[in-house]
Amino acid sequence: MSRELRLFFISLVTLAALSDAANGQESALGAQPFPTAAPESVGLSAKSLERLAGHVQTLVDRDEIVGGELHVIKNRLTVMRRAFGWHDRANQQPLAVDSIYCVRSMTKPLVGTAIQMLIDDGRLRLDAQVGDILPAFATPRLEEITVEHLLTHTSGLPFSTIRRPLSEYRDLQDVAAEAAEAELEFAPGTDFTYSDPGSDVLGAIVASITGEPVEEFLQRRILGPLGMRESFTLLEGADDALARIPSAYSGGTESWSRHWQPSDPPIFPLFLTSQSLYSTTEDYARFLALWMDGGRVAEQQLLSAEAAERALTPHSALREYASGFGELRVWYAQQWMVYSDAEGRARPTVIGHGGSDGTHAWAWPEEDLMVLFFTQSRGTTAGVGLESRIQQLVVDQALAESRSAASAKDESVAGLYWDETNSTAYYVIEPRPDGGVALERPGKARLLFKPSETADRFVHEAYAGVWIEFLRDEEGLPSAMRSSFGGQVEVAPRHVRSDTLPTIDEVVATVEAAHNMARLSEIGTVELRGNVTLETLQMGGEIRLLFDAERSRSALDLGSVQEVGVVEAGRAWHYSTPTGLDELEGARLEQALLDRLVVTLGDWRRHFQHVEVLRRIQAGDDTVLLVRVVPAEAPGRTIFVHEGSGRVVMAYGLVNIPGLGVVGLRTRFGDFREVGEMLLPFQIVAEFASPQIGRVVTQMDDFELGIECKKKRLARRPTRGSGC
Repeated sequence: MSRELRLFFISLVTLAALSDAANGQESALGAQPFPTAAPESVGLSAKSLERLAGHVQTLVDRDEIVGGELHVIKNRLTVMRRAFGWHDRANQQPLAVDSIYCVRSMTKPLVGTAIQMLIDDGRLRLDAQVGDILPAFATPRLEEITVEHLLTHTSGLPFSTIRRPLSEYRDLQDVAAEAAEAELEFAPGTDFTYSDPGSDVLGAIVASITGEPVEEFLQRRILGPLGMRESFTLLEGADDALARIPSAYSGGTESWSRHWQPSDPPIFPLFLTSQSLYSTTEDYARFLALWMDGGRVAEQQLLSAEAAERALTPHSALREYASGFGELRVWYAQQWMVYSDAEGRARPTVIGHGGSDGTHAWAWPEEDLMVLFFTQSRGTTAGVGLESRIQQLVVDQALAESRSAASAKDESVAGLYWDETNSTAYYVIEPRPDGGVALERPGKARLLFKPSETADRFVHEAYAGVWIEFLRDEEGLPSAMRSSFGGQVEVAPRHVRSDTLPTIDEVVATVEAAHNMARLSEIGTVELRGNVTLETLQMGGEIRLLFDAERSRSALDLGSVQEVGVVEAGRAWHYSTPTGLDELEGARLEQALLDRLVVTLGDWRRHFQHVEVLRRIQAGDDTVLLVRVVPAEAPGRTIFVHEGSGRVVMAYGLVNIPGLGVVGLRTRFGDFREVGEMLLPFQIVAEFASPQIGRVVTQMDDFELGIECKKKRLARRPTRGSGC
């Protein structure tokens, strides 16, 4: 895959977001994503969990709550789930496990996720002024309020602005319009006030940008893909679920009164993105798991890793909230409550949110631990008091277990293992600090596995039925990997280098002789022009590439979207009309630097940390050499070299795409033509292992040599229509 194709990514993600086919799919997690297991199997004490359950029962006995459900999930296994107290106290109806609760402000992370998705799609920016989206905010008094202000509760909007019965509002646009009439408590960005209307305005923004009710967007992009089938934005039409919703109480100890029961009209005749979601503990745990996994669920990247990190970064200290989690302090991020150090500089240890009807959810991503405590007792502080006991009885044990697992990291399993069913495919195993392993299959996917109770066996972090295990020889060293990906068990022998293969120096020499990319230093700048067809998305446009030995510039015109990508002097930029200018960093920067044609068709030893000839395969009457190249930060890749001619004909790898994450990519090079004594592919076919992108074909039609481009035009700040 060349750097010149990488510029498609953000535009492809933007376009793919418009397709319901991929985003509306139901999750493959199945009906029970968190199967039941014994606490000891994940390093927790059943006795300690019983003590925690005893404390919740005491809350009922002392009348601090009417009823509640406790759900503890470790390593994606349910180690405790129990209900306490009453579904309806007057009728002496006990509360049942798997009840459906109004989670009130725990709705806020949901609308925050929707906003982050629109940012990933390139349809919204954090610094976008709300007045440019919602006419009610297009006034001088409110012109400074941005989307980020709303996400972080720093807009100046007050705690509440709803002054009428909810039945009098037509939709969220009405709610937002009323919020726009309120007096600001401070200048935007200068202070913090927890604001329900701010979150409702975010919902109105989602509806305005997408052209659909926010609840439909949430269903299509979040609830559906996560398999949250028992979560409801509106109760109208959810008749089968009503019996599972406990009666709602308010008041306090010895003064609880029932203010709603399932036979009453819904509390919310319209969906408020600040507080109207109904959900189960298991469904909400699915949502938490999405954020614990950096925006990924199973094989789908619903949210970019960058968005997940951005949204969870501590922003404002909540001084009025005490934390029961050791020395951690409570902070507000972007529609999330997070627990970090006193300065808010460290990555959050705990993420979650609470709701005013007595619902709480906490997640420890590093420990793969979730605790959910849902009640229907409005105004109770029992959940906050529960934190210290969770720390003592659950978290401290989980920390001890993870430290033990980390010390058990086994480096011996690292290496390559060949897929015996496919001569061109292999698996890359890399041990992780937590005792698990990462598995990469170039061109396909990257999967994460955690240790199981069986020695040398690792299970997928989301699917208990997907596993790998290592077979060892007489000396105790791994000799093969056995795997089950969907039921069929296969054995992949460990890679052993053959003495019959040519050396890497010999292979590089044939590639350099075939493509002659060294000529670039004499020719100067080359321009290629052609067309791009996005076959899966049924779209197309024009492409223009300029490159020399050190720099490259690529420009794509898809009509409504223009893209420019630039590489120069160890730096790289990307510009698009939806998202603006972005300078790449880290693995994305390294990826851009290495994906230029001059690198792919040149001397890999100059650019990669590890280069190795892996295997010779037969392709009809020809032979092809498989070469693995591994950079410092980005994933490694496989380059296919035609042994007779020295041509690079294919490349398999993994690429990091904003909005999708790590995606497999298989690239085929063809229609080779001579350009100034160099041999360049005029056809590049890219197959993305993601239904949201699919197959992309680039066909070059013309070229020009010795283009005179000023340095600032070729490879400085990318802008549209800039000369060269």
